[in-house]
Amino acid sequence: MDHAQQHRITRNRELRACTECRRRKLKCDRQQPCTSCTRRGDVKSCFYGKGEEKHGSHAEARLEHLEQLVRDLYQSRDFSTNHDTPDANTMQSNGDGMTYGSVHNGATHWSAMLEDIEELRTVMREYEKVDNSSLHSDIDGNDATSLLFAANKPLSFQQILDKFLPPRHSVDQLIAAYFKMQTVTAPFIHAAQFRRFYLHFWDNLSAASPLWTSILFSVLQISTTIALTGPGPCSGEDGISLRFDIAAAHCLAVGGYYRPQRFAVEALVLFIQSVIVTNVDLGPDIGVLMGTLIRLAMVMGFHRDADESRERISAFDGEMRRRTWSTCMHLDMLISFQLGLPSNTQFPTCNAKPPTNLLDCDFDEKTEQLPPARPLTEHTLLVFYIAKDRLMNVFEKVIRHTLSGTESSSDELDTIDAEIRSTLAALPATLQPRPMADSIVDSPSVKVSRLCVYAIYQKCLCVLHRKYINRGRYSSLLICYHSASEIVRQFVDSHSEFEPGGQLETERWLIGSIGWHDFLLGCVALCLTICSTERYTAEIAMHPSIDVPGSTDLLRKANAVLDKKSARSKDTRMAQRLVVATISKFTRQDNGSISANQVPYLNGHNGVAETQPCATVDAFGDSALPWSESIMGPVDDVDWAYLEHILNLPQEDFIIDT
Repeated sequence: MDHAQQHRITRNRELRACTECRRRKLKCDRQQPCTSCTRRGDVKSCFYGKGEEKHGSHAEARLEHLEQLVRDLYQSRDFSTNHDTPDANTMQSNGDGMTYGSVHNGATHWSAMLEDIEELRTVMREYEKVDNSSLHSDIDGNDATSLLFAANKPLSFQQILDKFLPPRHSVDQLIAAYFKMQTVTAPFIHAAQFRRFYLHFWDNLSAASPLWTSILFSVLQISTTIALTGPGPCSGEDGISLRFDIAAAHCLAVGGYYRPQRFAVEALVLFIQSVIVTNVDLGPDIGVLMGTLIRLAMVMGFHRDADESRERISAFDGEMRRRTWSTCMHLDMLISFQLGLPSNTQFPTCNAKPPTNLLDCDFDEKTEQLPPARPLTEHTLLVFYIAKDRLMNVFEKVIRHTLSGTESSSDELDTIDAEIRSTLAALPATLQPRPMADSIVDSPSVKVSRLCVYAIYQKCLCVLHRKYINRGRYSSLLICYHSASEIVRQFVDSHSEFEPGGQLETERWLIGSIGWHDFLLGCVALCLTICSTERYTAEIAMHPSIDVPGSTDLLRKANAVLDKKSARSKDTRMAQRLVVATISKFTRQDNGSISANQVPYLNGHNGVAETQPCATVDAFGDSALPWSESIMGPVDDVDWAYLEHILNLPQEDFIIDT
């Protein structure tokens, strides 16, 4: 065999993975179509080629795939004009191969405010030129969550350990790092008890509980995501960091997490916590999983206080159950709020007491009676949870009031507003609002606890008053404006402190999914209030309390922060385009620095606004608007298809990343 033949054979060897798995750097099982492409619903792109056919057959397959996408897009846009026909946009994929029906975003979801910003519709239309690279996302769907919905067959327990468990010394490092993060450490993980379980785990791996092992993997996932900077100590044979969240999900499935049993609630709540600190955007699957968690906890009686239980529960277990239920309830409220859904927790049926302000060293499994609680003036991890517990009681009222299908009285609004303010005022002094510049001597846990509590307080006020802005209530406009400004300002001012070397480097969980979407809520609410000033000219003339130029400058700073995650988050891209449109509109009104036929658009790489010529505003008169009175009518929720019409955004803003 000559050299030419050898060279040709080398070029023609079959690829080991399909083209999509190679592009995404995913493991391919070489099925036809492969499991990864099937899970993403993209079987047409699953193609196995040879080296020299790379630009031939593969190009034809891709072309066929693109043609089909165009046909689907054309059909979906035709359907969207017919309100009696199911819209293609009402079927959405979350990127993990699972398809959902129409997704309801209630009034607490940040995007619900977009329907109120009528002033920006024309401006938003001018933003049709977008750098396509900014719309690409390399983040695949949450494979870990999909495992719990039987998307794939779980591995056996031994296979999980063989594939995902790192060497003992690496696990020790991550566990030590986890327990250093006080505010993210689950309060129901008692250090002494965990140490005992941990030693037993290594003594006999095969006899370990899959559900407790899921807790261990979730701890490793949180620690890897937050506590460590730079490359982690745990990598697989291919050099890629291990996916501990997938390992935790496999353990949950193997252990039967949906059945009432020991460690089931704790393992599931810790898994959900690991998901929200790892991912920027949350899909509806987390809402479904959260409902499962709350129902499971209630079936096992966690919502009823141990002191009143008919069962004989030790003092130690009773306190751990209070802490577990408190964590479940907090996550349920925050995730429900973020998804714009009612809470799964039935507050009138719950009588579990708040956690007791005790350190782990104050009691253990042998304690017959809990010692007296430490004073709230002594800051501990539990002070943070006790404070959140108080805020969640009023937070639930805000969500119920905002999502209510019946009209509420102004007296109810004022009552809830007063309760929000009195609740914050009654919290310990260490948790009262304080600028970062005045907190340099405080520990990171105290600083981040204070930021978290203040963020909950401000978004309560912001969402409570938001829907009253368009009803002519000027006081609600002012409250919403100041709350939104505080949310954005606090996030912008503290964001750099979460970077490596910052004061809050070990507390990066706060700017995870929930914290980030609070920031999006603040940005969109600030845009709404600025735009609404044109409806309250008489009131503002008498009481000039809204600083539009100052708010525009604040939005510019917020835009620089948004740009850091816009390539990874569909929600962020949407909010960022609105922020830039608001900046453009009010910059032109204030000083005319941008001509009427030029607007800034996002570069997509660094967030710098550049000017590009576009059609004049006159070209977008009422006769040319794509919306009609029927679309402008009242709606209960705002889906992406509606937003596309109402804001006239480019179609690519509504492509679900896969």
